[in-house]
Amino acid sequence: MSILEKGLWGERGLFRITGLAPLTLQARQSELKLRRTMLSIHQLGGFATLGLMAISAYYGKKAYDLVPGYAEKHRTLVRATIASYSLTALLALMSPPPLIKRDDKWSSLAIHKTLAWIHGAGMVATAILGRQVRESANLEEYNRLKKIHMGVAIATFTALASSMIVITFR
Repeated sequence: MSILEKGLWGERGLFRITGLAPLTLQARQSELKLRRTMLSIHQLGGFATLGLMAISAYYGKKAYDLVPGYAEKHRTLVRATIASYSLTALLALMSPPPLIKRDDKWSSLAIHKTLAWIHGAGMVATAILGRQVRESANLEEYNRLKKIHMGVAIATFTALASSMIVITFR
């Protein structure tokens, strides 16, 4: 179990000590059904988030090219993307652990989880850079930061799309 899984679902995890999820055979069977539901919604959320991210990128490129009116639309879509991404990530992070932990070092799931670290960091970095672009003090700084912001956003989109491809078509 990961540290988060132990903290939530382990024998002395939060859900166990609070009585929300007692560690019994019947409860584990229910947890596995809940896990399947949460991960199915997680997968749908991934597609929704990727779609929102693509639309955000379109509006972001228009804003990058200084087309009037696109910066605010881009910001609104980015907020929706961050909300969708966060809810989708929480579904995976909070889901009950599997019954059997596979020890495959480079399975599609291991690659998916590795890419999750990359696109997770990218989401944070892209948001920070976006704010820095908006608050930049001069044109030179603005132009430098927006190029970095766009590069990180493209890498983040690529990592998210790749993580979805590797897990969907395994």
